[in-house]
Amino acid sequence: MGLFATSEFLYRIRQWDVENTRKVAHAGAGLLSLSFPFLFEKVGYVAIICGAFLVILAVTKRLRLMPSIHAVKRVTYGSSMFPLVVCNCFWVYSLDRDLAKFYLPVLVMGLADPAACLVGRRYPIRKLILRKSLGGSLAFWAVALVLSIGVGCFLKPNTDWSAVLFTSIAVASVSTVAEAVSQKGMDNLTIPLSVLAVLYFM
Repeated sequence: MGLFATSEFLYRIRQWDVENTRKVAHAGAGLLSLSFPFLFEKVGYVAIICGAFLVILAVTKRLRLMPSIHAVKRVTYGSSMFPLVVCNCFWVYSLDRDLAKFYLPVLVMGLADPAACLVGRRYPIRKLILRKSLGGSLAFWAVALVLSIGVGCFLKPNTDWSAVLFTSIAVASVSTVAEAVSQKGMDNLTIPLSVLAVLYFM
């Protein structure tokens, strides 16, 4: 609730644009969810929390509350996809307790995606496909690369550095493409799924 309150404060009091307050909520939710592996053993508990999050979003949208999240003019399903994907990533993590399979998809979705939006709007450089920009895609790729290297080095310290770098470049590249071709907030689904796919196949 504190995250929603912060977004509302920035929107109503500080007069932030709704696209920016949505990204604050987006990044904050992603970072908060990183605590789930240490708080919960079973995926059922995470499913309850994510379900409650979905209900709050649905009710507030129906009642026209929380404009810091819902007052966008474009059609987007991103806020609804977010809790579903977090729950799915936790389920994947629970299968073998590999933290990288939870942390990396959530971090890339939670941090690289907002970075792409904010940088792309300010420094688009040039437009690409589907209203995406080169500046935004480069920002996404860079943040995803740094996150991948960081997670790889921290969670898998015994892995050869060249393998970490190769995997990180693949994660950053594939997820950047997934973000670039996704519309209507569906990148909140395609980004983490693309990261998981790379981790599994590599």
